[in-house]
Amino acid sequence: MEGFLISTYRFFKTNRLVFWLVFTLMLIVLAWGAMRITLEENMAKLFPDDERVQKLNYIFQNSTFTERMVVMVSVKDSATTVSPDSLVAFAETVADAVEEKLDAYGAIITRKIDDEKIFQVLNVTLEHLPIFFTEEDYRALDSITQPEVSREVIKQQYRQLISPSGLALKKLITSDLAGFSYLVLKKLLQLQYDENFEIYDSHILTKDKRHLIFFVQPGYSANETGKNTDFVKALNEITKSFSAENETRLVSYFGAAAVAVGNAEQLKNDTFLTVSLMVVLLAVFITGFFKDIRVLPVILIPVIFGGLFALFCIYLIKASVSILAIAAGSVILGIAVNYALHFLVHQRNHQNKEDVIKDIARPMTLGSLTTVLAFFSLQLTNASMLKDIGLFAGFSLVGAAICSLIFLPHLSPNIRYRETALERWSFFKEPPAGVWTILILIATPFFYYFATDVSFNSDMSKLNFMNDETRLAQQRLETINPASLHTLYLSCEGNSMEEALRKNDRITPVVDSLKKAGVIKNTHALSAFLLSDSLQQQRIAQWATFWSEERKQKFYAAIKDEGQKLKFSTQTLSGIDSIVERNYTVMDTTAFHELRAAFFRDNIIQKDGRTTIISLVNALPEKKERIQQALLGVQGDLSDRQMITNLFISYVHNDFNFIVAFTSILVFVILLISSGRIEITVITFLPMLITWIWVLGIMALVSIEFNIVNIMVSTFIFGLGDDYSIFVMDGLQQKYRTGKQTLQSVRTSIFLSVVTTISGLGVLIFAEHPALRSIAAIAIIGIVCVFIMSQTIEPFLFRLLITNRTQKRLPPMTARGLVITTITYSVFVFGSFFLTLVGIVLKIIPFGKQRIRLLYHAMIGFFTRMLLWIASNLDMKIINQSNDVFKRPGVLIANHSSFLDILITISLHSKVILLTNKWVWNSPVFGGVVRLADYYPVTEGAEDSITKLKAHVDEGYSVVVFPEGTRSADGSIGRFHKGAFYLAENLTLPVYPVLIHGAAEGIPKSTMYVNDAQVTIKILPAIELNDHSFGDTYSVRTKSISRYFKEEFSKLVNEQQTPRSVRHKLFNTYRYKGPVLEWYLRIKLKLENYYTLFNDLVPQRAAVLDLGCGYGFLCYTLAFLSDKRVITGVDYDEDKIAVAENGYLKSVQVQFHHADITGFDFGMYDTIIITDVLHYLKPEQQQGLLLKCLQSLNPGGKIIIRDGNADLAQRHQGTKLTELFSVKFLKFNKSLNELNYISGKALTEFVGRHGYKIQTIDQGKLTSNVIFVISK
Repeated sequence: MEGFLISTYRFFKTNRLVFWLVFTLMLIVLAWGAMRITLEENMAKLFPDDERVQKLNYIFQNSTFTERMVVMVSVKDSATTVSPDSLVAFAETVADAVEEKLDAYGAIITRKIDDEKIFQVLNVTLEHLPIFFTEEDYRALDSITQPEVSREVIKQQYRQLISPSGLALKKLITSDLAGFSYLVLKKLLQLQYDENFEIYDSHILTKDKRHLIFFVQPGYSANETGKNTDFVKALNEITKSFSAENETRLVSYFGAAAVAVGNAEQLKNDTFLTVSLMVVLLAVFITGFFKDIRVLPVILIPVIFGGLFALFCIYLIKASVSILAIAAGSVILGIAVNYALHFLVHQRNHQNKEDVIKDIARPMTLGSLTTVLAFFSLQLTNASMLKDIGLFAGFSLVGAAICSLIFLPHLSPNIRYRETALERWSFFKEPPAGVWTILILIATPFFYYFATDVSFNSDMSKLNFMNDETRLAQQRLETINPASLHTLYLSCEGNSMEEALRKNDRITPVVDSLKKAGVIKNTHALSAFLLSDSLQQQRIAQWATFWSEERKQKFYAAIKDEGQKLKFSTQTLSGIDSIVERNYTVMDTTAFHELRAAFFRDNIIQKDGRTTIISLVNALPEKKERIQQALLGVQGDLSDRQMITNLFISYVHNDFNFIVAFTSILVFVILLISSGRIEITVITFLPMLITWIWVLGIMALVSIEFNIVNIMVSTFIFGLGDDYSIFVMDGLQQKYRTGKQTLQSVRTSIFLSVVTTISGLGVLIFAEHPALRSIAAIAIIGIVCVFIMSQTIEPFLFRLLITNRTQKRLPPMTARGLVITTITYSVFVFGSFFLTLVGIVLKIIPFGKQRIRLLYHAMIGFFTRMLLWIASNLDMKIINQSNDVFKRPGVLIANHSSFLDILITISLHSKVILLTNKWVWNSPVFGGVVRLADYYPVTEGAEDSITKLKAHVDEGYSVVVFPEGTRSADGSIGRFHKGAFYLAENLTLPVYPVLIHGAAEGIPKSTMYVNDAQVTIKILPAIELNDHSFGDTYSVRTKSISRYFKEEFSKLVNEQQTPRSVRHKLFNTYRYKGPVLEWYLRIKLKLENYYTLFNDLVPQRAAVLDLGCGYGFLCYTLAFLSDKRVITGVDYDEDKIAVAENGYLKSVQVQFHHADITGFDFGMYDTIIITDVLHYLKPEQQQGLLLKCLQSLNPGGKIIIRDGNADLAQRHQGTKLTELFSVKFLKFNKSLNELNYISGKALTEFVGRHGYKIQTIDQGKLTSNVIFVISK
């Protein structure tokens, strides 16, 4: 990636016109696609793709139930008395003004009940009377047809006719003298949704006559806030004007459109305020930091490019996107600002833009990849808007990263470095990570305990902004119409009107039974008037069955007799006969539409080939579940706004948990693949995890709830944490890998990012809109936590596991080593306590002391052998283990460089007594075992120990002594003390020398960590007391045995220290310096057989020059195998030399130089190595270099060359292919020239002319690589 970016940068730098053409053309194409995309304003996109949610959204979007606005004319003061007539008159004046002013917006005003419509409905009902009669109506009809009741009905009709209202009802009374239609009229009155209202002079008033309401139907949907803004403003002006002009009356309004417009207006005001504050803060801070105003527009370039890139990509994929998704996704563009900041800060500190690209390419690409894939994972959620947010945010970051790495280097100004006060701050330069980490470790469990208590705000209305007038109007409406608080929507759907009506017929009895039981308070349904054809026919047949001849004759007789007494005309009386005898049919289309238009226009939705019938049900919230249970057997769907909220919360909760888990795993896997080390992955990932725990814990403690708005910010915080962690880790690794100091630039850019992000999101705390204000709190908490974690946890853990150890020339820790160390010491502690308890129990047994002691020592031996086996990264080998020296008691002496030495010597045989020092004797863990096993503290002196030790020796026990008295720090053998040999002389025991090699590398002195190491134990022949070759007295024997011991140890070192044995040192030297380098080292060592041949060819004492040393693998191997070699490595690749130079085991014995080998100033050397280098030089350069090497050899010196031999034509193709990949494709090696391979024959001739001989070593099979050894 770096190679491609550098090549692109160089190309555009030398072809500026091409750059501007490409950049401009891309902007034009992206802008063209962005402008062609369709922006959707549908709020339903916010909700999950669930069938139940879709049905409810369908109702809300297509029924005017939810769109109507209520205008309330109320009496201002409770003490004021106003007549209903004056309230009606005032309301009419208000309605006239509303109708006149809002007509231009397509609004429909419903100011009162249309009496004419009621009479039209009654006429329809008379023509189809049986259709509207239920079983309850027939019970009433049965009573009416009784002669005495019939007579009373006629009398009531007469009294009504002669009353003042009789004139209006004359037509109805004379058409239906028996009053059958009153049963239907009663049903019409029951359509009144709430009993708190009544009809007065055709207007809707509350029963206390203090509130009158009428309705305004907006011309546009409530979601179309842009079109409704002027409409609501006009309505607001009218209501305010009338309220201000009248002292006793108040006019107010409430509805979805008013709330939506209020939200939009407040969002605009808040956005203007917060954006203004943000721009001012950022302008002041950024220009103050960079001291260059030109950086402000440069910072915005990746943001704009990323936004356009996202819209263009979405246009190609689906051609439309939710405008809400763009609004929410725009928050994520804050990460894009970070890309520009990273580039500018690095450029400020490193003027060479190529170096800047090299520094930021990997972390920016990796950070972008992880964040982008995390956002793309939103495609797995259920809500369309979340999917759109994922697409927009993901593609935005892709575009911003491309712009920052390819185009920004050519657009950014040259910025001079000037140290700021911020950078002079000691905390900023080197945060006290240790102190902070301790605080974090203490606080994290505390926050984790509360993290599960964070809640999701289920009240979506709390995210709406309402001004004081709208809020008071809502409270007033809820006071006079509490039914609006508990509205349920009962719907039936069919492919035709008839199918929907049949389904509605089936649920009507269920609803009626629930209403009678008091479960349902009121309903607004069409089921009493609009019925399916089949049900209409059933009711017509029931009518005919009801009117038997006997019933008719009795009924007619009573009606006519009483009617004649009251002077009703014969025509009026005969009308009763026509009602009863009429041949009724199902309603025709005209009658059906008259009824629908009069009262049920909002109850039926016909769209897209389907019909939905809606009934409004008023019930207490706690009754909802019972209603749902009752409807299980019928085809009706019960829903309400709370249901969609509950479903939404459920989906968001599930989606959020899934996305958090999925993206966490995804990011972890990507980090693992990119770093190649589980340790680096965990250190990088841990700050993100702890940040999340802190954010949730703090939110729970200060009662901040998640909602649909601020939950999006959590993804932004995760993205920032990802970005910060990756950049910090890259800075730490850069310093460890090459010594390059980029961490300061990283800290600066991250701090600027924190400031800019808090400026952008934190200023939302000044917003009045609750949704925006909810963003600010979580944003500030999250970003501060992200910053603290990335600046403290990562550096602390990186130093703890790696650099703190390498600075002491100790190998870095690994996950495998930590696991082995933890298990080993856990078993050690547990086993020690167990052995202590066993020892105490065995101690109190009064018989068989010798056998018990032997059993206890055998248990200790088994335990120590088990510990050494558990420490599986220790490659243990024992030489002369079958030696019979332990068959007799003796004094076992061993060199001491590690805690392992104690375990090793105890494990060799069960019958050993260890002479210990004070800290082992008093150890709280192992001390009890030491004392119970009768090990002896040397602090009491060797002279005093003779008697006690002799008793054990007589039982066959050997005494273990470390003659050096203390552990060696570097593995070398120190001066022997006389105590061991004094004991051997006085106890007349032989000396058993035991050599331990490699233990110092396994567990070095003053450490506990178990490293990978090859540990060899060699048991030397016993030195008998009568062997006078070592002297006659213990003092003389001390010196001579010490000398012998060291000589044998030196031989053992030479035997065991092979190229393969030092591989662990080499692996540790290059560990954590990049996955490619680590794998390259492992593969290279196997291909080179651990450089065994080179080690054999290079003398143990020599001045060595390695030309083309690369990363220094061979140089370090040769140095590890002999401290008498002085090695100089030279390479043309500066990065490779930097890596080699920063090996933690590097000493003055090894030096590295970045140089062109053809121009390097040679000294005099015993061996010059040229591996895989000559073919990069021109032929004349090759000869010049070889001549220079010949002139730089000491007497007896040699030149070792390995290169492709062009004479081996068939195998040479393999060599050329591998070099093609290495140089052209992988960019692993650098070459300024065409490849020129040497000829073995020509080389032989060349060195022969200069008086040298050449030896050819050909170990290749697939390639032509051959080793040439040139010497005198």
